[in-house]
Amino acid sequence: MIWLSRFGIYIAGLAAGALALAGYADFDSQTWVLDIAPFNLREFVLTATATVGNGLAAIAVARGWGKK
Repeated sequence: MIWLSRFGIYIAGLAAGALALAGYADFDSQTWVLDIAPFNLREFVLTATATVGNGLAAIAVARGWGKK
């Protein structure tokens, strides 16, 4: 069960890094300090939805879905 908690900490670090990369937060990986900047939730959801949708569309094209 220790590996599960370690995996959870890695996922939390990756999520914090992704927020920082997207410009929604400042993350210091040395001290694990996450400072979330104020943001518009509607804009965040719309951006995330568009990003996930484009990613799924790219996977569909790569796998050849929709061809007869």
